[in-house]
Amino acid sequence: MALIHINRDRESLGKFTEVEVAEGLRSGRFLPGDLAWQEPMETWMPLSTFARLVDDPAEVEQTPLPAIPTTPPEPAWERGEGFFRPGDLLASVRQILAEPVRTFQALPAEGGLSKPIQMAVLSGWSTGAVALAYQFIAALINPEMFFGEAAKSLTAPLMAVAFAGAWIVMPVFIILGVFLSAASFHLGLVLTGGASKPFAATVRALAYAMAATSVLQIVPLCGGYLYPLANVIYSVLALREVHRTDLWRVVVAALLVFLLCCGVFVGMATALGAAMAAMNLVP
Repeated sequence: MALIHINRDRESLGKFTEVEVAEGLRSGRFLPGDLAWQEPMETWMPLSTFARLVDDPAEVEQTPLPAIPTTPPEPAWERGEGFFRPGDLLASVRQILAEPVRTFQALPAEGGLSKPIQMAVLSGWSTGAVALAYQFIAALINPEMFFGEAAKSLTAPLMAVAFAGAWIVMPVFIILGVFLSAASFHLGLVLTGGASKPFAATVRALAYAMAATSVLQIVPLCGGYLYPLANVIYSVLALREVHRTDLWRVVVAALLVFLLCCGVFVGMATALGAAMAAMNLVP
């Protein structure tokens, strides 16, 4: 029997068996007005409509029913099983891009990292292949733009191998990108007092935001500019909803991260320049 997902006031309470839900209704842990969903339902419904879980359905018949969403709010990828699920992937991308606030409000802060990381890798790897194909075509047209003086000794097959190699190792950089950005953002949220959930919640939010916005890479010519911009915007929205914090805290956290990265870069460049000057490598 499929587990029952339960939400209350836009906050996920988790996934439970029918026995656990029935006991929760009797003990008061769950309320008749809590929204619930399980396979193969198409919409969320109040627990009061799950007659088999209620001892006396007449007792909850008059319970005011909250507005019922037309679709389950958390990403479809979060509910499914397995890795290669194109239907759930596309459905999740549509949910996040079209309704980011509602989707991330319903995203459980807990639930493991495997599913969001899997979706980020699958989406980023597939759309990254298209982006690399665009760049390969551009490199064939103007190789100096990508390889500089080394382009004179490069043939089309060698360039193809270079781009193919970049695509092969791309999943590693996607995973590193998720965790490094999550670490930076979470540190910023801690500094601004906006981190109400653990680090894993930040990873989950940013992984889903990255997975959804990475599809913009397939847009010819401007996809490389749209994707980073959209990723920042959706990441900010995701963190605001997942951590239930103020928007300004997330924005300030992002600015702190940016300033920190700039400071580290300038510091490293200064140290490198000083070291080279000490070794008489530069005038």
